[in-house]
Amino acid sequence: MITSLFFALIGILFTLYVYNRVKKNLFSEKESFFWMIGAFFLFVLSIFPKTIDVISRVLGIAYPPSLLFLIAFIFILFLLFRQSQQISIMNDRFKELVQKNAVLEQKVRYYLDEQQREKQ
Repeated sequence: MITSLFFALIGILFTLYVYNRVKKNLFSEKESFFWMIGAFFLFVLSIFPKTIDVISRVLGIAYPPSLLFLIAFIFILFLLFRQSQQISIMNDRFKELVQKNAVLEQKVRYYLDEQQREKQ
């Protein structure tokens, strides 16, 4: 009973923490959605711990706690994949910005050189 209350409290506190980070614009809404799902899942499993037993029996998993590790592993892999996608997109945007900046610097130098030639 105490363990269930502890994990329910952890789920609620984690949900509030993620909400607070989003509210302060320290975390994106898209990414917070998946963390909220994880916190909700933790909360539901803490209230109904036999759910893991039922699901593991349906899936044919002999040791129910291993289902928790499987779910956590898949969840972390999914989040890692999303982060890799975001890094790839950011790298492409960064490269494009650097190229645009180089072109603009070249135009400014050309303009300044033209201005100096006109003064002479």
